[in-house]
Amino acid sequence: MCKNSAVQYITHGYGYREVETRCGSTGMHGQVLLCDECMEKAEQDHPQGWRNVPGDICEHGTYVGDAGGPDYMCPECESW
Repeated sequence: MCKNSAVQYITHGYGYREVETRCGSTGMHGQVLLCDECMEKAEQDHPQGWRNVPGDICEHGTYVGDAGGPDYMCPECESW
């Protein structure tokens, strides 16, 4: 990630407040927070999207896990 800041919105009463954190840090719901530049690059590198971190869903749409969690296999990626 980079040295830019990323914004997350935290509920506060009936509204929310913006909290700036460093790009690449973990948000309060376990997702990776990315700045606009890194988000653009991640969307280009992973057009299939992701659940928690870029790269945790393969090109076939199967959740394969991230670097810190269990490693799941996609039958299509593994040529089953």
